[in-house]
Amino acid sequence: MAPNALDRGPGRAPDAEARAWIDQHDGAFGPWISGSLRPGADATAICSPASGAELARLADATSADLAEARAAAATAQPLWAALPGVKRARKLNDWTEEIAARETCLTQLLALETGRPVRACRRGLSAGLNALRQAADSLLAGAADRPGHVPLGVVAPGLSFGLSLGRIAPALAAGNAVILAPGPADGKLAVLCLAEAAATAGLPPGLLAMLPGAAGALSDLAQPPVATLRWPCLHLVLEDADLDAAADGIAGMLGDPQPGTAGHWLLVEESVAERVHARLAGRMARLIIGDPLDPATDLGPLSGPSLRDRLTAALAETRGVTIQPLPRLPDRGAFMAPALITDLAPAMPEMETSLPGPVLLSMTFRTPAEAIRLANATPPAPAASLWSETLSTALDLATRLEAGTVCVNGTKLEPAPDPLALWQRPEGLAPARPVVRPVAAAPVPSAALTTARRAQPDWAGRGTAERAAILTRAATRLAESAEAPAARFASAAGAAATASAGWAETPGRATLTRHRPLGVIGVLCPEFCRQATPVLAMASILGPVLAAGNGALLHPGNAAEAEAEALIAALEAGGMPKGLVGIVSEPRAALACAFAARVDLDALWCFGAGDLPEDLPARAAATGTALWLSEGGASETWTGPGGASDLFRIAAGRRQTLRLSWGA
Repeated sequence: MAPNALDRGPGRAPDAEARAWIDQHDGAFGPWISGSLRPGADATAICSPASGAELARLADATSADLAEARAAAATAQPLWAALPGVKRARKLNDWTEEIAARETCLTQLLALETGRPVRACRRGLSAGLNALRQAADSLLAGAADRPGHVPLGVVAPGLSFGLSLGRIAPALAAGNAVILAPGPADGKLAVLCLAEAAATAGLPPGLLAMLPGAAGALSDLAQPPVATLRWPCLHLVLEDADLDAAADGIAGMLGDPQPGTAGHWLLVEESVAERVHARLAGRMARLIIGDPLDPATDLGPLSGPSLRDRLTAALAETRGVTIQPLPRLPDRGAFMAPALITDLAPAMPEMETSLPGPVLLSMTFRTPAEAIRLANATPPAPAASLWSETLSTALDLATRLEAGTVCVNGTKLEPAPDPLALWQRPEGLAPARPVVRPVAAAPVPSAALTTARRAQPDWAGRGTAERAAILTRAATRLAESAEAPAARFASAAGAAATASAGWAETPGRATLTRHRPLGVIGVLCPEFCRQATPVLAMASILGPVLAAGNGALLHPGNAAEAEAEALIAALEAGGMPKGLVGIVSEPRAALACAFAARVDLDALWCFGAGDLPEDLPARAAATGTALWLSEGGASETWTGPGGASDLFRIAAGRRQTLRLSWGA
């Protein structure tokens, strides 16, 4: 019978290359160690969320696999780091070419296993290839050859959709070995194919390992001292925005979540809220939900029936108003119609816990200032889209939003690749290995923390030039009595004065990479026998921290409170706000626990961390405090040229990517 409507017929991209690759390995997979696959005995099925059909069987890594991978990485990493940058770049370029040759297979594997639409998988992989090429180009430019700096060692970058080549590539380029532990949503088969491509391209065996199910066992591996952002993706719509473009872009994001995001929040100006909600509902009703391998699909399946049941229950229990258009859903698979929940308030359960998946939670605001207060009242979002046709307003809000990536009038929300400098450290400043020692938390001096928090926004708002001038004046005052600390302040002032944001331009779009201060940082200085070194360590840390626009609570160590007071007095005499840097003197271990428990402390840096409790990372994670544990190193680490100032400067800021779009 001839069709009597113009309904779209079913379509599907081929998956022959992915199926052939799976069949080539007899459908049995396991950890990838030392350049080869190790299928295990206790394999579990990997099923397609779209159909429920089994794709392959995968064995999780055992403790023996973990030990072997660590040993192989520890052997391969020094040899890899010793290679000249040109040779590492050549290997990475070979890997890029091999991945490009497997691009179709990789996108099919991602779509089959994760349920993400094949168009989104292709875009993510393309961005990853660009990051890999950029890392190789940075090596050719000598970015990794910095005197006095060494790779972190064996690292475990986090994974997300798109294979996270924006993190893996810089980590390898900087001279590290990488161990990956993909989760259910990361595309384990695609990561294995990626590792196989690395072996084919000639990367040394052991340099890249893939251990499914071993994420918890890798928590002690080295990481850069920056916080990972995991929170809902934020969308902010002002009344002067192109409402149709905003609705189209935001609705399209429901099926293409960005790495690290956990759901979607919408902040819309009250005067246009009804119109925006109506446009969103209409656009959501037109989303094509179906087979992720269909090139026309906008929204694929959820990760499994359990998530669908959880979201369905949340929609039934919400106190907001649910708008859920009912487009055509496939007969089988973990599919769910997208939903919009309006009339929400910040204290409602949905806003506190977030809802992953194709659910958009909406709140209204009356002024741009209120929008910023609502957006920044939660932990920083990994990504945000901002919609306004007034450039001055858009730039003002974009620079004040606490988000990793902010895209103005668009939804290109992928973070910029990591700089190579993030994956290196000063020689001698090694990651710590805390010992087991239960410690009761000491009370944090609330007055000092409150004073620092009040002073920090004004300090951050003064701009890099004024902060540099104040540090320079402090260095001048210290020069006669403390020449080395004065040099550290002068170095930090120079870095602040010459700081510039990276700008990259393509037709119709520009990308700006800038650094934002963290806020207030708790610093536990290292303990040394030499009395002169603690003063230099304090100056080495405080200089970059203050230059970046932060406040600090300082534990001097070695009973060096008098020297700390002298440094702070010189800074305040130079023009630093009083109270921006406070001194705390409680026992180190108890103070570290108390710092980690404070939600109003933005970061905690602990140097000489061998005496700290083992559960300190868990305590910090519970409050969202960015934690950096590091051995203090020998005194030469601090007395050498430059000290660890580059690493402190990177760690003291939050990298933000701004993307601006234009065009008639």
